[in-house]
Amino acid sequence: MRNLAFGGLLALMLLVPARSFAFAGNSGACGGDCRACHTLKPSEAQDILSSFNPALKVTGVKTADVGGLWQVTFQFRGRENIVYIDFAKKHLIQGAVIDIKTKQNLTGMRLSDLNKVDVSRIPLKDALIMGNPKAPLRVIVFVDPV
Repeated sequence: MRNLAFGGLLALMLLVPARSFAFAGNSGACGGDCRACHTLKPSEAQDILSSFNPALKVTGVKTADVGGLWQVTFQFRGRENIVYIDFAKKHLIQGAVIDIKTKQNLTGMRLSDLNKVDVSRIPLKDALIMGNPKAPLRVIVFVDPV
């Protein structure tokens, strides 16, 4: 009986395709470049994200560093954020993509770039400056005296 169950499980596994078409590689329907037939327009990404929260505003769509995923950047409450949508548009993934070899957080690095503040645009005309005004590094502190 045990061998029969194992044989049935093995037969079932053989019927399941080895790869999804979105990740099929050179032998799949995409001919090796899934981006040739899988697209995600910003308006489509906006529709998908709006179903979770209408306040999210898509600001960009590009292929992710991971095959078969789109990297979608969006604004929420004044900050840029990132989610991933698979090529089949069936899954939304939220979280960090980490390169195993380099141990780098690719999502975190992109978020850092997206939310970088250009300190040269901060008006310092009426600022209280302490220390050497020509120092190579500056610390800018914002306070509300009220």
